[in-house]
Amino acid sequence: MARKTKPSLPQILLVEGKNDLHVMLSLCAHHNLPETFEILDKEGVENVLETLEAEIAGQSRQRIGIIVDADTDLKARWAAISSILSKWGYLPPEIPDQNGTILLHDRKPTIGVWLMPDNRLPGELEDFIAFLVPESDSLWNHAAHALALLPNSPGRFPDQDRSKAHIHTWLAWQYEPGKPLGQAITARYLDANAPDAQRLIAWLKNLFIQSPQALST
Repeated sequence: MARKTKPSLPQILLVEGKNDLHVMLSLCAHHNLPETFEILDKEGVENVLETLEAEIAGQSRQRIGIIVDADTDLKARWAAISSILSKWGYLPPEIPDQNGTILLHDRKPTIGVWLMPDNRLPGELEDFIAFLVPESDSLWNHAAHALALLPNSPGRFPDQDRSKAHIHTWLAWQYEPGKPLGQAITARYLDANAPDAQRLIAWLKNLFIQSPQALST
């Protein structure tokens, strides 16, 4: 599904980077989601949060979704987002909804928040992608074993990037090595029907496709 730039669309999804953008495009295409919202790469979590606040203030959008990494501290990330939303009169829960948070406001846009990888664990996009690796794939554990055997060296990846190293090592061993994450979904190396992908798609449908009446019940 080709989603062109449509600045006038009243529904937008803000993501952190190009990989997030292309993963979402591939998942939306696989699940045939209608083009009722625009996906915008904001090049970093700080820009996502700044844009979220600006869009709430601008009042030109009806529904706004954000997808950001929980990184190493999910509670801290949620607290930062909750602080912004509370300032504008939203009532965020103490912890994010495990199926993706959606918040209504009688005078402001409906807001959706998804914390990668699954609204429960610390991590990032690559940890979510790991959930999409087919369970029967023998190379996944082999890639983990290969990374574990690497010696420490000044040029080696830091430990917090192990999930990135794992998924990209695994992708390097596929039939067409080195495909980006979004293309790996399209090529069906990754399972776009895995349970975690289904939960993310269900959140998108609820946020951007459900009628206002259905959202409020």
